[in-house]
Amino acid sequence: GAAFGLCCLPWASYRKWCRGDRKGVPLFALLSGMYWLAYVVPLFWGSHEATLVTGRRVLSETAISASLYLTLSGILALGLGMKLAAHFRWMPSVRVDISDLPNHWNYLRIIFIVGTLVKIFIPITELGGGGRQIISNFENMVPSVSFAIFLRYYLRRKISDFDKFLMFGYVLIALVVGISSGWLGSFIGFGIIAMIVYTYERHKLPLTAALIVLPIILFFQPGKEAFRARYWKEGSADGYTERIAFWVESSWNMWAGATTDPTGQKGQRLADATLHRLSLLQQTANVIENTPDRVPYQYGRLYSYVAVTFIPRFLWPDKPSVNDANHWYQVSYGLTMPGQIASVSIAVGTLAESYINFGWLGPVLIMFPLGMFLGSLQRIFLHADAGLLFSSIGAVLIPQLLSVESQMAEYVAGLAQQVFVVLLVLIPVFKYRGREKLVPRKVFAQSANRPEIFRSNTSLQKPPL
Repeated sequence: GAAFGLCCLPWASYRKWCRGDRKGVPLFALLSGMYWLAYVVPLFWGSHEATLVTGRRVLSETAISASLYLTLSGILALGLGMKLAAHFRWMPSVRVDISDLPNHWNYLRIIFIVGTLVKIFIPITELGGGGRQIISNFENMVPSVSFAIFLRYYLRRKISDFDKFLMFGYVLIALVVGISSGWLGSFIGFGIIAMIVYTYERHKLPLTAALIVLPIILFFQPGKEAFRARYWKEGSADGYTERIAFWVESSWNMWAGATTDPTGQKGQRLADATLHRLSLLQQTANVIENTPDRVPYQYGRLYSYVAVTFIPRFLWPDKPSVNDANHWYQVSYGLTMPGQIASVSIAVGTLAESYINFGWLGPVLIMFPLGMFLGSLQRIFLHADAGLLFSSIGAVLIPQLLSVESQMAEYVAGLAQQVFVVLLVLIPVFKYRGREKLVPRKVFAQSANRPEIFRSNTSLQKPPL
């Protein structure tokens, strides 16, 4: 019953969005869909075992069921918080956007190129521990926001050939650098950003494209451990091409062996390992079994990093790490030996973390305020009327917002810093937007037959060369 409820929530939210004006992004449908993927799919297709330092342990069906009830209550609390935030009257009005002056667009092209070169040639440790976050935010956010802006013009067929070259060149470089480093996140992140931008322009989710990308992700997943063992632990010095070829070959051999195994055991183990990396069900059940009998409630101690996240590390070199909550969790619940936390970071997700801190009151005390926070972000950044700049920033933030496996400190800690870096870099291309008049719903209905009576004030002009 809980699994059926978790299936109905994203579908009902998506259908409601389809019946509306579709000018925003169905954030709750996407979030609840990620929780369905992390809890309901492994309920039926994954093993009900926890992988601990002492070996694999079968989880009780009571803990599995309690995990689903916790997830359902958490998603409902999250949705109520987002719904309440939609009715706030104090939300700021976005009045800045990207200017269409030729010199300003040339500046945007320059920082697009500079951000791409930084991603290729400058490691995030170049400025030491204090500047690590600055370089990371710059190389990940600035070129990605520029890419989202260019992609939006591309979908409107109002982009120059030079800008097309910059856009597709950045996609190729970012994917090669990301995959050759052992991260599928770069590939997934680009797909999500492109999906959100497409939603802005076409007012529908590209579900067909998502179904095409999913098998690619599943293909690469099995070979990730072999890749990281060779290039992260052994430190092999192969180039980009050799790294990608090794990953493809490793995944291909594992899938080929699984499909040709007459007993089907290899395929079952491979599917279980692949689903295990997408699953939070086993970890949450392990948390429920051990809390508070073996591990006492933390009463908010794991959220201490959020309070100091706005202080730059170069001002506080010994500032607590965002991984401190992860390290405490994986050691306390028997996932990792204390001597291995430097090389392994395991997160249990915001929902299970709320249970670690407050038990069954966690969804009310944590997920409901989180829903209000996400609903506020949705109104500011994830609406087409927010303008080209802020809606593009929102599209780039979506991959992080959909990371339901992240704990709270990691989930919200870097959002403000990322937005600040982008706005600071793009100040030279800002323009002031006047207040736009709202068009009555009746005029929208008539615009299909009489397009001359409706002209969008936010229509994009062709960027100047």
